[in-house]
Amino acid sequence: MEPPSGEREPGALSKSGSPLGPHHDTAAAAQQRPAEKGGPHSPVSEDVHFVHPEAASLFAKCRWIRHVPIFSEAAEGYGPKAVVSLGMCYLLCKGIADQLISYSRQPMFMSRYGIDGQRYQRLAGISTMGWSIKALTAMLCDGFAFLGYTKRWYMFVSCVAGSAFALIYGLLPAKPASADTAAAFVFLCSYGKANVDILSEGHYSRLMRQNPQPGPALVSWIWWFIMVGAIIAAAIQGPLSDHGKQQVGVFISAALQLSTAVFFLFNWYGEKKNRVERAADAALLYAELQKERVALGLLPAQDTMHVKGEEDDVVALVSAAPSGAGAKGRKSSHLENYVSDEECVQDLVQHQGEALEDEELSEEYLPYEASPPVPCLFGLFEMNKEVIARNWRIFVYSVVMTCAVVAMTCGSILADSLGLLIICVVVSTICCATSFWALPLVIAKANVFGYLHQAVYLQLPGALDSFYLANAECLPDGPHFSYTFYNTVAAVIGNVGGLAGVSAFNYIFSKRSYRLTFCITTVVQIVASLFDIIMVKRWNVHIGIPDHAMYICGDAVVYQVCYMLAWMPMIVLLSRLCPRGSESVVYALMAGFSNLGQSTSSSIGAIIMEYGWGITTTPPCDFSNVPWLLLVGHIMLPLLVLPLTLLIPKARICDDLDIDGKAIKSAVSHKVAVDAAQDEDDLGESILPMETIGVAAKEPHAERARE
Repeated sequence: MEPPSGEREPGALSKSGSPLGPHHDTAAAAQQRPAEKGGPHSPVSEDVHFVHPEAASLFAKCRWIRHVPIFSEAAEGYGPKAVVSLGMCYLLCKGIADQLISYSRQPMFMSRYGIDGQRYQRLAGISTMGWSIKALTAMLCDGFAFLGYTKRWYMFVSCVAGSAFALIYGLLPAKPASADTAAAFVFLCSYGKANVDILSEGHYSRLMRQNPQPGPALVSWIWWFIMVGAIIAAAIQGPLSDHGKQQVGVFISAALQLSTAVFFLFNWYGEKKNRVERAADAALLYAELQKERVALGLLPAQDTMHVKGEEDDVVALVSAAPSGAGAKGRKSSHLENYVSDEECVQDLVQHQGEALEDEELSEEYLPYEASPPVPCLFGLFEMNKEVIARNWRIFVYSVVMTCAVVAMTCGSILADSLGLLIICVVVSTICCATSFWALPLVIAKANVFGYLHQAVYLQLPGALDSFYLANAECLPDGPHFSYTFYNTVAAVIGNVGGLAGVSAFNYIFSKRSYRLTFCITTVVQIVASLFDIIMVKRWNVHIGIPDHAMYICGDAVVYQVCYMLAWMPMIVLLSRLCPRGSESVVYALMAGFSNLGQSTSSSIGAIIMEYGWGITTTPPCDFSNVPWLLLVGHIMLPLLVLPLTLLIPKARICDDLDIDGKAIKSAVSHKVAVDAAQDEDDLGESILPMETIGVAAKEPHAERARE
């Protein structure tokens, strides 16, 4: 796991509950604080407010930016350049480009290619499975750095290749035989966007582990851009589909996905080189091990004074903040005099080695030594042997996940109903069991919860989309929604509701427990599904409520709000649990497994429709079984989420978690109380300083996370 959050960054802190003025922030960012008792700085307490130096400079020039909701908080913690780059990348790639593909899927497959609703139900699941296979990319990225970076150039290649696949998808002939091939290309272009998504999540999860307090604001900022992008995509695709030009939206998606590559070409994310991050991880792990030895009595407390200073330097380095405690950083407190990242890390590691040579080694004390990356293929790749060796079980699980997605994809295209059912059961069983074998218990339980949470809410696009969009010839008394209303007006209103959900999450639910949030959103989501049943049964017409008003007031808004409120705490939970050095692969496994659960729910819906509750989407159409599908898939099965919440940690969303899934603050308080009572009763001696005990209790999970 990552080191404790909120470590003191010399020259970028203000002791107050609220941010200080811009001029104060600028001065704080440029001036060192004197070290306590002549030693290095101690870890930051909860009442210390960190301001990123780039943010301090920006706030000094533009005071009004400090008052921008969400952005100001995220920029203070991570810097405005990284925050803006993340937001724009998600706007273009996961927001507009991905949603254009999503909104064009039904008109492309059913109108352009001419397949029926039940076949579309199957292929819709295939097109979303690209988001489930991203663990393979994350495994390769964490294990093999490409051109010196673990994320940057992989995302660049994914943008270029994904745009090419989207272009081919839009150019396929308009005939039923193209449907299966089109699903494959949608799978591939979605896989490219999924790579950008998961590697970006791995990048900002690393930032959140270093400074978790602004984490909810950063997640809200990103999802604001995703929802705005979805609104723009809806406004574009709806009218295009009504005019029979649905493929134009696909071409726009390809262009936007390609344009996102610019962010990675110039490294606007600010990702550090692989060797820098690996050396920083080694330095922080060394500090953690030293603190554990102090807690066990193997080292005196004063021997860790230099370790605290080095840990502050590394945290400052990897967060792009200046530090006055680093080996080179001691030369000057001015920003322009700081040396390159590589030189800082080399000096820190050398300083560690000198410290180790001065200490007396024993059987109880063995220093941590990280092997440097090994160049491969003439330096094109760097193999992180230490990361691979430490996480080999996770890498095996990544391969299992990839094979599972391939099996589901092939089964959806080629297998009959029974064969697809067997594949779903086998894939679910193997992936859940392997999760407990490969991951720490708390991560495995959260992983299984994410999968089941998505799987029990059945996705029924073949039934619902066909019902709402059926024309008068197919369904004389139906809603007869146009694509402009269904994909644009309703989607825009729904995404506005999603934005409200994002804001509600940050200001209302960020301090609530994970379990309470999931229970509330599940119950409200079930209530929202009643609106679909009312419309399918046409009860709203009998009581005089128009279809358009009923749909907007019900499913379009309420479902989107609940979806965002349910998914965002899962994102924060994944970020809290990702171990350092393998953020991308663990995040990809957990997020990909949740996406596989969504694809599985679509496959289960197809199986139910094919076995007994089928529909007919060609005149004369028959949607009489849709209410039963909704009753089971949207009301009865989602109730299973309530007991399943016991799988996730009993903690608040804003809490930093240890390897056991417990809030670190609670664990520290409990450890302090136990140690104090034991020392008083058994030894009668003075207890260790409270700060030393707290830090030691906060850190032991780091080593166990790597076993």
